[in-house]
Amino acid sequence: MSLAAMEVAWFLPFALTAFIRMQPEQVALPALLLRSGAWSPLVFFALCWGTLLAYLLSTDLLNRHGVDSPRRELIMIGLIIVTFFLTARLFLFPTRNLWDLRWLNAVLGAIFDQGPGSAAVFFLLLLNVFLWLRVAMTTDRSLTFFSVGVSFRLGLLLALVGNALFILAAGQPVQQALLYLWLFFGFGLLAVALARVDEKAFQATQSSGGALPWPRFAQLVAMTATTVGVAIYMSTLYTPTVLRMILGWFAPLWQLLGALALRLFSVLFFFLTPLLEWLSELIRALLANLEPVEVGEQSYGEVDLPPSQVDFAQMLRDYALVRYALIALVLLIIFAVIALLVARTRDRALAVEAEESHADGLAFGSNPFQRLRDLAGLFRRYGLRPGLLAAISVQNIYANVSRLAARQGYARGTAQPPDEYLPALRRAFPGHEAALTRLTTLYMRVHYGDQPIDADELATLRQDYTALHETANTRTQPQRVS
Repeated sequence: MSLAAMEVAWFLPFALTAFIRMQPEQVALPALLLRSGAWSPLVFFALCWGTLLAYLLSTDLLNRHGVDSPRRELIMIGLIIVTFFLTARLFLFPTRNLWDLRWLNAVLGAIFDQGPGSAAVFFLLLLNVFLWLRVAMTTDRSLTFFSVGVSFRLGLLLALVGNALFILAAGQPVQQALLYLWLFFGFGLLAVALARVDEKAFQATQSSGGALPWPRFAQLVAMTATTVGVAIYMSTLYTPTVLRMILGWFAPLWQLLGALALRLFSVLFFFLTPLLEWLSELIRALLANLEPVEVGEQSYGEVDLPPSQVDFAQMLRDYALVRYALIALVLLIIFAVIALLVARTRDRALAVEAEESHADGLAFGSNPFQRLRDLAGLFRRYGLRPGLLAAISVQNIYANVSRLAARQGYARGTAQPPDEYLPALRRAFPGHEAALTRLTTLYMRVHYGDQPIDADELATLRQDYTALHETANTRTQPQRVS
């Protein structure tokens, strides 16, 4: 969610600049967009962010239902078209009756005939295309600390360029551009911090791999907000008045440095004057020996467009069917590309989910609804006793060990019982048979029964996990170096 908000923050200045520059007829359609000048930038941000999250959720639900190709691609194209018309209905015709379909004719006329309100319609079309493209890219993105950091650095450059265009090309106030910039920094820093915490929770040997607790998450949000708040406050001090005041404190120093620089340049030019005079005389002598260059008369004729260009443009104006077919073909190609980008990673994502769906347990980043169900089940069995935290720790350790084994080619199958998965774990970690047997036994006690885990068993299990983690790192170290 933080990464999606970061991308919306750098994209909105570009989108709003394009909309302001491409809409000469603001009175063409009664629309919410016509009253958008009085909106706060936070309203645009919240709308685009919520829309992007809704698109991500719909794509995730589609992938989880296991729809096969090519029906999946057709559904994706249908979703893109439906969401575009839905946003056009809500933003451009908010006061129309629910059963009044005249707005559909107006939208199609704006697209194919460039009729009234075409700028607003094309703006919403481009906005939806971008959001679906970001959904497709997010589906194929690794949310590691390195990849999130690269996205943050690239987004920072785009945010600077976009806000500069928002001020210079669109003529918008500096305060609005700064608000988008602060939103980018806030959510960007939060996304980078969460990616780092997730990476350390899995790689650190002393970590149980549990989810980031809500109090810790609140502390992280507070620290990010404090950092951005301090930056905002410091930016208010960076004004011409404050700078002149600070520079005025050093006025005697500037006067002394100016006097020293004047005397230094005077001495320097005293020694360089003979050389400069000699160069001046040499250049004059060279120019005196040059003969003037004769320039002939030039005539400029009329520039005619090639007949093919004239004929094609005239054909588009005269034949509406050709124009409609061409525009529909371009839109269909764009929608198909987005659908293919979303669908190309589905098989791989389903394979990963099949390998890790049961092994993930309560790990950070798992399905939140499944996580809540697991927590509710543990709470029913253990209540608020100390055994609840021990049971959560056992499930987290088992999930991390399963992921370590999956990285070595011994993934756990869908709904595979832990005792049947134990031989694969032993092949993944030879020499740790006793520790793996102990881990499997304790996990089955927690996951299938209500037998509590005491402190000694949990301490032994954590020592076993540390040894398994070090073994996995030792095996993968040569691959990382290469």
